[in-house]
Amino acid sequence: MSNNILILLSSLFIMFVPFLYSFIQSKKQGVSADDWAVGGRDLPTYVIVGTQFASAMGGGVLVALVGRGYSLGLSTVTYGIAASIPFFVLMLLAPWIRSRNFTTIPDILEDFYGENKVLSILGAFFALIVPFGWITSQLGAFGILYSGITGIPAPILIISISVISLFFIMPSGLKTVAWTDFIFACFMIIVCGISIYFAIRMGGGTSAIFNSPNVPIENISIPGGFVSVGWVTVALWFTSALPGGCTNQIYYQRICSIKDPKKVNLSLFLSGISLIVAIVWAYLMGTAVRSLNPNLPNGEGATAWFMAQLPTWLLVLFAGLVCAVIMSTISSAAQTTVTNMTTDIYKKSINPKVTDKQMIKMSRILTVILMAVTSMLSIAFPNVLGWLVYTYAFSAAGLFGPIFVGYFTKETKPFNATTVLASMIIAMVVCVIAKLTGSFGTPIPFTIFGLIASVLTMLIAKPYQKNDEMKKAV
Repeated sequence: MSNNILILLSSLFIMFVPFLYSFIQSKKQGVSADDWAVGGRDLPTYVIVGTQFASAMGGGVLVALVGRGYSLGLSTVTYGIAASIPFFVLMLLAPWIRSRNFTTIPDILEDFYGENKVLSILGAFFALIVPFGWITSQLGAFGILYSGITGIPAPILIISISVISLFFIMPSGLKTVAWTDFIFACFMIIVCGISIYFAIRMGGGTSAIFNSPNVPIENISIPGGFVSVGWVTVALWFTSALPGGCTNQIYYQRICSIKDPKKVNLSLFLSGISLIVAIVWAYLMGTAVRSLNPNLPNGEGATAWFMAQLPTWLLVLFAGLVCAVIMSTISSAAQTTVTNMTTDIYKKSINPKVTDKQMIKMSRILTVILMAVTSMLSIAFPNVLGWLVYTYAFSAAGLFGPIFVGYFTKETKPFNATTVLASMIIAMVVCVIAKLTGSFGTPIPFTIFGLIASVLTMLIAKPYQKNDEMKKAV
């Protein structure tokens, strides 16, 4: 039997097992709109940690960050720290969020600033662009990796994985996704451990790898290696991934889904630690590949090259890892995006009397449409890390100020919906202009201009707020 057939069969098996388990569970218990959106709010802590870890890891770690580990060394860990800090920041808000039984980020904004259809729609837009970017990046990552090891054209692979992902989302939304993510996470930990052990052995041991002439000393030196990519790029990461993660609705939904509210901060802490470990793994993997082959023209090809060196049994396992990682992130992101569309746009602004059955039907239809659109975009624009950085940046510009200013002023509620709407729109406009003009000719990351514009707009507009709107918000 050829390697390609073995890879495809093992990947299908690895995806089939968790899907079958979750499907059976959903059929036993039935499906409600609450199951679809927040897993029925009864997910165990270990499942929450597993789904947070599996969703956050994604193809960005397997492809982009292993590639960055190859070309940039310790700077990869710097990006990982920026991407992990949001879990610890959200520990400030999580107990309060879980106690309020929210479903989406616009629910939080409504609590801070009062009911407003336009705010709900715009909040949903800013909330969904990060998971939307996650979907496109994962599809592109899958095409890059599997095309390299199977020879199948990337567009065919992208379309195939999009269709398969529907089977993970359709049964019962987040309840299905979370349990399959947990099973995937357990598999990821095992295979990542085996693969890094094999990579270190291939490189002759850790000493040989880090002393290899193929590995630039400036990439792995401490502390210089952590910023070898340059301070401007590091600043861009921290002003996009960090605030973008703090406004990532995938994380918020899992906060709202945990069964025991007292353990919500524990779940976030463990999720953050697990992501840091995963990104250190990516750095070590990329460095090991660099020591073995310094001539790869594209850092994103590092994982594909490593896979091509593996014995058949490990290649089959690693290919399964690729599917598990990417599938978990695609399904999580798609479920979150669709929840925004149905809960915050359709139910709140178009048809408040919609039934649970109608909501679930619409969610399934929109999931199919979403996967078709993201497939086309990932084929046309396959830059994995670009999708992650820029969607984080624009989401953060629109939501970071309203969420955190709203939280720290929730007792007095000094701002109303109109003020927040203005801040979100101006932040987006400023962010786009800053990106197009190269940060207005400065080395400052363009995201910072959007974040500052958001908060300044709220402060400047506050004296002009209408009293009747303020009363509605209180």
